[in-house]
Amino acid sequence: MATSTLIIPSAGLTSPSSWGSRASIKGMLEKIWKDYGTYIKFASENSKIPSNMLTSFIAVESGGNPTAGGSGSKTQGLMQWNRDYAQAQLETELSKGRMTPAEKDKLAAFGIKFTNGKTRAITQADQIKPELNILIGSIVLGQLVDTSWGTQDGVIRLDRVISVYNAGAYGDTGKKARLGNYPTPAALAAVVNSVTKSYIQKIMGKDGALDIATSDLKDLIK
Repeated sequence: MATSTLIIPSAGLTSPSSWGSRASIKGMLEKIWKDYGTYIKFASENSKIPSNMLTSFIAVESGGNPTAGGSGSKTQGLMQWNRDYAQAQLETELSKGRMTPAEKDKLAAFGIKFTNGKTRAITQADQIKPELNILIGSIVLGQLVDTSWGTQDGVIRLDRVISVYNAGAYGDTGKKARLGNYPTPAALAAVVNSVTKSYIQKIMGKDGALDIATSDLKDLIK
């Protein structure tokens, strides 16, 4: 991932009060870091996605529950990525030379090995393993950030990344994120579906996860 920055909190966005108080969100982030900080740091160092960003995605996606989503769901675990797409995303990471040796070794430790650029299907059992879930989630986010629309003028357009991560690339919300000319996160949040709007607010807004992680917890999550 290219060197880029995040601008947090984003103007015009506030975390929904229904998600919890600043104190409660801070407590959730602290617990996520306590439970999974080692895994987050490894994923961050290799994907170049900031640790506070990964921690914030975990907070919104699962609240730190490694089995969140239920076994019948295609999206499960800490970062709730879709296991139907994960195999292709990992193969793409390898084929484009983006996968680090450490990532490849870590995946192999979980039985995800590559032969002629191909690997096995990713299973529900894989998804509920915290270390593996965070690693694959960071790879997926890295691919989204490193697009022509995911980073603009050296600034991560996290609102667009969130929208595609949450709603997919090709539905109405994903198309607005990738192709729409919405100059600010607040402008995009105003036109996407309500679930994605809330997601953007929870991560990027005042009193949201990244606001807290980059201020109140800046000496912890790094």
